[in-house]
Amino acid sequence: MNQLASKVVDWTISRLPGKAQTLLTRYGLFAVACLGLRRVPVVLLRGATNHSGQQGTMLVAGHDPWVSYLPSRFFVGEPQRELVGNVSPWELPALLDRLRTSADLTIARMDRLSARIWFGHDYLAVPEWVGTRLSVPDDLDKLMRSGGSLRRDMTLIRRHKFLPLVTRGSEDFETFYHSMYVPFTRTRHGELVFMRKPHDLRHRLGRGGILWMLRDGQRVAGMQFERKCQTLDLLALGTVNGDLAHVRDGAIAALYYHVIRLARELGCTMVDFRGSRPSLSDGLLRFKRKWGITLYDRTDMYYDLLVRWNGVNGVVKDFLSHTGLIFRDEGRLSAIHADESQSRRSLWIGGLHRLYLLTESGRQPMMDEGASLSIAGAGPDSQQAYQGEG
Repeated sequence: MNQLASKVVDWTISRLPGKAQTLLTRYGLFAVACLGLRRVPVVLLRGATNHSGQQGTMLVAGHDPWVSYLPSRFFVGEPQRELVGNVSPWELPALLDRLRTSADLTIARMDRLSARIWFGHDYLAVPEWVGTRLSVPDDLDKLMRSGGSLRRDMTLIRRHKFLPLVTRGSEDFETFYHSMYVPFTRTRHGELVFMRKPHDLRHRLGRGGILWMLRDGQRVAGMQFERKCQTLDLLALGTVNGDLAHVRDGAIAALYYHVIRLARELGCTMVDFRGSRPSLSDGLLRFKRKWGITLYDRTDMYYDLLVRWNGVNGVVKDFLSHTGLIFRDEGRLSAIHADESQSRRSLWIGGLHRLYLLTESGRQPMMDEGASLSIAGAGPDSQQAYQGEG
């Protein structure tokens, strides 16, 4: 009965206007927190940290697997777990303050409204996902010639002879959803997978369609899109059976190239590439970056990962060297990292407000958006970046 009720609620919410969906979900989550209907587990994790192998500790508040993204980046292998307790959301800030010195880092997953009301400014408010979008270029082929990575993408697309096909209506939806989107998403995200509901995607086909990539006459990849005024919104993508070999052959790059062309043909001025993980080193974000995307703060993301360090020690600096974080800063998105060997050009992404470097003396401004135009450039190699993470 609970599953049926959940499906009815999901179906009803999915048919509300976007702003109504956002408000209903945001205040609903806050009400659940205020009423204490769902207690928050708190655990202390200990283990070898990623890259350096130093022993590190992390205090984590939130439910698995949703709170697991940053711990999975922090530790190598499975850390030791010590359950501290299960507390009401409003009790959580005081508990984490008392335990602060027991861990190098503290991570708490909270809905945005609760985070803003109950947690202090010493936490970084890191969105679970950040939005990415692209202004449709006047000359796409010029863009593809602008960087070595993009030129290599075009070489792959031509070598493997990917051809586009657009279908509309729901007759091909089941094939796309079950044979491409679901297995591909599970392959990429594992236990951290977030899967769009089939009824939601099917409903959105009325304002869009599916872009397929054909190879030797066979559909090997697909991307569902929806038109919203002057924006082409990319909802879901995948390869047949989730096979990453098609990614290596350039199928995803071909989808990106042809969906940008499609947007221009439809008279759209913007392509919304949707969410990426809030890390400068995330593979999917790096893949999108070389196409010229900019970041934005998504209103349909309802949870933040609140991050705080007890002190700037070697473990914390090492973590932020390989997992620079994107966070909200004065109502905008900024980023912080700790790798002094990285240049501003290699780290900057359009849409950032500021870029900070974490040093022993604290957070130091490294660059702001006013200076970004002078260092704009292409990103890292596409195929390796895309497969590495995301």
